[in-house]
Order: sequence, then structure tokens, then C-alpha cells
Amino acid sequence: MGKTVRKYYFDNLKGFLIICVIIGNSLELANPTSVNVHTFILLLYIFHMPMFAFVSGYFSKISKRSTKERVIDTTKLYLSAQIFYTFFNFLILKKSSVRLELLMPQWTLWYLLSMIFWYIISDYILDYKKWLMGSVCLSLIIGLDGSIGTIASVSRTVFFLPFFIIGRTFKEDYIEKLKKHKSKFVILTIVVLISLIKLSDETPIELLFEYTNYTWYFEKPWFPMFIRVFHYISSIIIGGFILTVIPIKITNITILGENSLIMYISHSGIVQLLLDFDIIKYNSLFSIVISTIIVILTVIIFTLIIVNVRLIKRKVS
Repeated sequence: MGKTVRKYYFDNLKGFLIICVIIGNSLELANPTSVNVHTFILLLYIFHMPMFAFVSGYFSKISKRSTKERVIDTTKLYLSAQIFYTFFNFLILKKSSVRLELLMPQWTLWYLLSMIFWYIISDYILDYKKWLMGSVCLSLIIGLDGSIGTIASVSRTVFFLPFFIIGRTFKEDYIEKLKKHKSKFVILTIVVLISLIKLSDETPIELLFEYTNYTWYFEKPWFPMFIRVFHYISSIIIGGFILTVIPIKITNITILGENSLIMYISHSGIVQLLLDFDIIKYNSLFSIVISTIIVILTVIIFTLIIVNVRLIKRKVS
């Protein structure tokens, strides 16, 4: 796979994933009651962030930037976004209880904080198999610790670390190998979907956030631990299926993948504004579909404006 083809493939993957993230987060925040979208949201949360962690791991391996540069750049971005959203929530959304807490990420910013930690340890991840098994075991064990809350995104950082590691081990020729087993992934994905439907009534969406200990929502830890194991297995299966169907040529979502970071950081603020000003409604299936389209288009338009402003500045300078 040539460099250009590889770029299109992963940009298409990121474009697809960021759309899933926007849909999932907007539906979760709006929490529509007129239509049951619970299972659909669970499905999105099963795979979209695990796959983003996978993509981050892959690009951290092939990046020309040093580890120090990646850590510094991501830290600057996280701090800037954290400060911005703190003031945004306080001044624009009038959330008087909001405080600037650098280790308590604002909504979606946890991912940037997790990436900082992953980048820091990336140079020490040499024996991939041991790190992969160790991180999975640690994630399952850490959920039993009642003292693990949401601070510093510790639980999420550990849970999604295996996907980051898998991304670092991923090679381009694996794509064609995966495509040869597409039918198997289809069958396994159907099994996962059936299982998810069976489990959905007992599974709060928050369990798939993976952001705290097992007993945060349940008195006993065993069901949340089972769901965490299920999350690992099902995300690998669905992720594998998605990798077999992503196109390797330029598409309409390629440009979204190229600018997925801007979309990721901006979408939470845009969704909250649209909801706060009653521009989007979620009181029927039709309104949910229309509102979701409005959210996606607004994020895309905002992103393209930012991209074009950057291009103009570069030309001027």
C-alpha cells in the first residue's frame, strides 16, 4: 500500500469514526425519551473510541515527531481546550458550578489527556504482547478499586491503552489480510449485535464510558466487569469488520478524517450551544434524524471555516 493510498484509508477511517463520535455524543447528551436509541448509542460507544485509540497508536509509531514533541504539542492543546471550555461553560452556558480543574477534563477532552500519558510511555512499550496482556489485566483489576474515580481520566487511560498498543503493532499489509476474513467478521459482528441487544436493558451507557470503578453504578462489581470484558471483545470484532469495509480511495469523508481533531475538539461546544438555544429537538424520530444532520453539518462547516482561515494565514505570511 503506497503512502497516498494509506493516507486515504486512514483518513476515511477517521472521517467515519468522527461522525460516529458526534452522533453518539449528541444523542447521549440530548437523551431523547420519545424514541429508544439506547442500544444504538451503546453500539457506537462499543467501537468508536477504541478505534480512535487504535488510530492514535498507529500514527504515533509512524510519526516523524519525537515523543517529546508529541507530548508537548498535545499538552498545549489539552490545556488550551480545557481553559477554553471552562470559560465557555461558565460564561456562555451559565454553568456556575464549573471550575478550572486541569486534571478533571471537560467532557470529551479526556481523550487528549489520555493521549499525553500514552505518548509518555510509548517509548517503553517494547514487548507488545506483555504490555497488551498487562494493560488488559490492569484495566479489569483497576475497576475493582473503589478509590478510582474520574480524576485525571485514569480508568479510561488504562482501559483504552490496549487499543493504542494494537495500533502501534499494526502494519499496512494487515489490511489486506483482514479483508480476506471479511465474512468471518460479518458473522461475529452479528453475534455481537445480538448479544448487545440482549444486554442493553441492563447496561447503562455510562458503563461504556469506562471512566470509573465498577461500583459507581452497581452495588456489586461482577456485571460491570463482565461488560468491560464484553467491551474489549466486541470492539475488536466490530473494529476488525470496519477495517475490512473502509475504502482505500479518496471519498467525501476523507477531508473529515484529515481534520478530525478540529471536529473532535469543537463538536462538544457546538452540540451544547445548539441544544441550549433550542435549535435542535429530539422529541420524535424525525426530529432526531434532522437534529443529528444539523449537528454534523454545523461541525463540518465550522471545521472547514477554521481550515480555510489557516490556509489564508499561511498564504499571507
